[in-house]
Amino acid sequence: MKRLFVTYLAVLFSVSALWADPVSDFLNKYELFVDGVAALDSRTVVPETLDSLQLFHKSLTREYKTCKKQMTQIQLEKYYNLKARYQKSMALIRTKRGAKAVGGWVKGVFRNGKKSE
Repeated sequence: MKRLFVTYLAVLFSVSALWADPVSDFLNKYELFVDGVAALDSRTVVPETLDSLQLFHKSLTREYKTCKKQMTQIQLEKYYNLKARYQKSMALIRTKRGAKAVGGWVKGVFRNGKKSE
């Protein structure tokens, strides 16, 4: 899964190098990134993947700050919609991972009185 995501990011950067307009380039990269995050299976995401996603998002946010002044209103709306999709996807991933952890803890507390020997 991690290899697939890293390959996806490599293709993302290769394709993005073809566009000359920095704002369009940024929006295309951001959209591909958000689509990739939304496509992840929250049950199989490991903490290292979450960390790398957050670091990559942070670098995209820095790039956004340089492009923001050149963006039109329509481009800003697209960015904010994509940002909301990213945050929703990440919240969903974290919620499912948290529910899985809590579920395991509850099962451990309420075992059928069996003690390990």
